[in-house]
Amino acid sequence: MSLIKIEPALRDMIHGLGSDPEMEAVKIFNMGLKELLRECEEEIIKLEIKYGMSHEEFKSKLDSGELGDPFSYPLEKDAMLWEDLISEKWLRLRIIRQLEGRL
Repeated sequence: MSLIKIEPALRDMIHGLGSDPEMEAVKIFNMGLKELLRECEEEIIKLEIKYGMSHEEFKSKLDSGELGDPFSYPLEKDAMLWEDLISEKWLRLRIIRQLEGRL
């Protein structure tokens, strides 16, 4: 069973990359996910550098009020962004693992 349905015109373009266009398309998709994962990890690192701590430490200090008003726009924005990035990271990792189990 194929993971991806490829339109004939795209199939012809991908066919030159390997003998199985569907498998090549999955590999390309997987490479794209890995690039998005790298970008996500870079954004997480930027927040770790900005605050000088891990997300867990940030969340703990934010909840205790050590960082100031947890509902101030900058802190709330960074907290939500950090949470989203971590969720994205784990989602991408899960999908990459599933794909690599089929390659």
